[in-house]
Amino acid sequence: MSEIVLELGVRGPTQEAAFVQALDCFARWREETCGTNWMDRDAPDFMVRTVCGRDGQLNKAIIFQESQWADMFMKFWRTENRSAA
Repeated sequence: MSEIVLELGVRGPTQEAAFVQALDCFARWREETCGTNWMDRDAPDFMVRTVCGRDGQLNKAIIFQESQWADMFMKFWRTENRSAA
């Protein structure tokens, strides 16, 4: 199984708040669509890490096991990031 890695340039407190909100929305969506049987799954739904981007800035990277999960997260991220602007 390949991983899908999204690297987002989250800058400043406003985008940080939008990022956390997008993660929260995604987690609620996963719970509604897949239930709470997370211990039955062989891998976490997503992982978040901080990486150093090519520009030297710290970025957030989110790793997914399924492309559809990455697509859905990006919908939440775009909505929250737009609301924060």
